[in-house]
Amino acid sequence: MKLNRNFFLQNPIDVAQQLVGAYFCMRRDDGTVFRARICELELYLDSERGCHAFGGKCTARNDAMFLAGGHTYVYLCYGMYDMLNIVLGKNGAAAAVLIRALEHKGCEGPGKLTRFLRITRADNKIDLCNSKKMWIEQRDSEPEIVTGKRIGIDYAGADAELPWRFAIKDSKFISKPI
Repeated sequence: MKLNRNFFLQNPIDVAQQLVGAYFCMRRDDGTVFRARICELELYLDSERGCHAFGGKCTARNDAMFLAGGHTYVYLCYGMYDMLNIVLGKNGAAAAVLIRALEHKGCEGPGKLTRFLRITRADNKIDLCNSKKMWIEQRDSEPEIVTGKRIGIDYAGADAELPWRFAIKDSKFISKPI
């Protein structure tokens, strides 16, 4: 079953954990549907320095983060990787999860995932609750989840140590061990 807006409007920390094991779905150009479990993600809130919207700052790059939960936020990283995020929380709250890996060969890591699925910044601000192109379906079982610190945000000081990286325990698809 496709997740609705109310799911994404709940507490972002709770939603992040509930998204682990949920299914990311995408209709391909030929009409077939790609469907794979989310096995790794990272949470970002505007109250911490690892977030693009730290302190509530809205820019042309991060304005999708300020939409109501259930939208995509796709940005360019290192000038070469588009990164897929799912916005969480109420309109204006600026919270999102970076999808780091799906349980599918070729989707082990956020840059590989978007390249494999051909997700680009043109997919920014898609409403996952109403789109026929991309959506999230609820998980069919509750996986054992492990937590750890997020990757690549050492610049965030103490906030880099927050245990907001969530993954399915022992998944062979996570991008780096926790």
